Amino acid sequence: MPAVARVLIVGGGIAGMTLAIGLKRAGIETEIIEINPQWSVLGVGISLQAPALRAFKMIGLLDQCMEIGFGYSQFKACDAEGNVTATVQMPQLNGPAYPAAMGVMRQALHLLLKHVVAEAKVPVRLGVTVSTIDQDNDGVDAHFTDGTQGRYDMVVGADGANSKIRDILFGAERRPTYTGQAVWRATVNRPSEVQGRCSYFGPRNKAGFNPVSQRQMYIYLVQNLPEFVRIPDSQLPEVMREQLVDFGGVIGALRDTIADPNEIVYRPVVSSLLPKPWYHGRAILVGDAAHTTTPHMAAGAGIAIEDSIVLTELLQSSSSVAETFEIFMTRRFERCRLVVENSFMLGEWEKVPDLPGADPAGVLDRSLKALAQPF
Repeated sequence: MPAVARVLIVGGGIAGMTLAIGLKRAGIETEIIEINPQWSVLGVGISLQAPALRAFKMIGLLDQCMEIGFGYSQFKACDAEGNVTATVQMPQLNGPAYPAAMGVMRQALHLLLKHVVAEAKVPVRLGVTVSTIDQDNDGVDAHFTDGTQGRYDMVVGADGANSKIRDILFGAERRPTYTGQAVWRATVNRPSEVQGRCSYFGPRNKAGFNPVSQRQMYIYLVQNLPEFVRIPDSQLPEVMREQLVDFGGVIGALRDTIADPNEIVYRPVVSSLLPKPWYHGRAILVGDAAHTTTPHMAAGAGIAIEDSIVLTELLQSSSSVAETFEIFMTRRFERCRLVVENSFMLGEWEKVPDLPGADPAGVLDRSLKALAQPF
């Protein structure tokens, strides 16, 4: 018999919904609370590397994901004019029938997971989060911002980089910090010749593109910016176009099509790795709440999904909550540390490309090989 019968998941994002789906299928009663009353996500694309696709396959969602995204198995590095300088054949961890990676619109992935959560009949409460929790040896009393409360065997904080549960458990000083870079993403039409992800390395910044459907792709820019500057939405297209003037090729050809501020997301790049353990008593953190990574390895979603799959597996045993959490940390910490620290290092080398000892290609290659190993 599992040691827990009722779990509260705080946060209805990728990690939270993946965990809810897995637990409900395992016969563990689960409830999601989500502070966003619309339960929506920003309209940008996301990259799912081979480990993330492998994780989705483990819970039977890979084929559905492939239907809503764009798969590819090569990554190309280019100079500022779009001339290819290197081509990387990515590992196809799910066999030759599946691509190594895929791009997908966040809204499409979000809607797919919401649909599966609904099919699993997982209760979801919107516009509410946890205000306080009281723990004892047998469970957790959660007090909610709408004045209600509930009793659970455990609580999972899957509420992202700005996690309220992390603040409650470990204090606000554990929040992610700004890295000195900002990331831009703009959704544009996909030319037929774009068949995979590319990065362009320019004199000031790195840019690139990633296909997310048969019709769409997004152009991204990682901007070196010592202090993050807020920009009015109406000015986002103009500023992004100016930042892309260094680039030719596909980016240069599509630069002037970036005109709708509603199709642009501009955010500071933040990073953090919560020291071990990621739990206190019967409450534990997963995903960005525990390990907020920069986008340089495109692995944040993947390790969040893996967290949820591993926790689902462990909670089906008869081990105590304390034993389960300890095993979870053993299986997850070093893998997530690698992603957070190596992603951060790649960003630092982008800011100072001639730094002695910089080896971005080597670090990326070793990291991808490590992440290809079973988790």
